[in-house]
Amino acid sequence: MRNFFLIIICSLFSTVEAQHKPQYQDFTAYYLFNLGYTYQDASYFEGGLDAYFVRPNNHVVDLGIAVNLGAPSGKFTTIPEAHLGYLFNLKNSVIDPYSSQINSAFWLVRTSVSPWHVTPEAGITILDLLEFTAGYGFEFRENKKANLAGLKLGLNIKIPFLLFWHD
Repeated sequence: MRNFFLIIICSLFSTVEAQHKPQYQDFTAYYLFNLGYTYQDASYFEGGLDAYFVRPNNHVVDLGIAVNLGAPSGKFTTIPEAHLGYLFNLKNSVIDPYSSQINSAFWLVRTSVSPWHVTPEAGITILDLLEFTAGYGFEFRENKKANLAGLKLGLNIKIPFLLFWHD
């Protein structure tokens, strides 16, 4: 019986030791300012922050927050949004999304969510700096100042933090 407990204790210490091995990061993070124009039954100025997580397969996971500012019914309104997207380019062979390669355009799919609607979107981004998107908004709760159901078009400029803060 004593040998049994000794075997269990040794196996526990070996698994604990195995869990302390260094983990390698499987993505590279880039942070960006997002400025742009959005049309969704009215014109809005969009501003926010994005985080790009570049995977080893050169695809990018886009996580961000934004606020849309506009006056759709003559009254100023703000619409906060969070989005999750996926950018991919099968021809790009480097991990850096700001490379100067010819094949630097990425296709993107994204879902934006606000307290009033959800909008699946698709589009293209060039050099990860200029982005064109189109989608369709589905309202699940009414916004008294804006109609958020229907076609959504966007043109955004992504400005990387690396232009301002770097090593």
